[in-house]
Amino acid sequence: MPYNSGQHWILAVINPWDDSVLYFNPLGNDPGEDFQQLITLALNDWKLLVGRGITKRRNCKTLIQTARCPIQQGNVQCGYFVLGFMREITLNVDGLALLQNKTSYNEADLNLVRQEWTTYVMSFIQY
Repeated sequence: MPYNSGQHWILAVINPWDDSVLYFNPLGNDPGEDFQQLITLALNDWKLLVGRGITKRRNCKTLIQTARCPIQQGNVQCGYFVLGFMREITLNVDGLALLQNKTSYNEADLNLVRQEWTTYVMSFIQY
């Protein structure tokens, strides 16, 4: 789940079956309390919806683990970093391991993400 707090993009990989979340932040920061509350509420609602044995809303917190990932060097590239995270996780069998072993993205990596995103968006535009 890509998430924007209003000023910054992050990625959350959510496993609702074991109530856990991997948190990827290209600035390297830990999740804030607002994000913790959002995820906990969303997963509790999901449990109610699918009937996971919960009859009322619980107040327990979901386990959010901060994952190692490439760190952005500038202050405006977070969206491209999150797109890059999603790309690596979905296109590679060991995508999570790749992210955790990479320290940053270089300009060629970011240009590939920009190019693929632009091509995808342009496919919806009718002239």
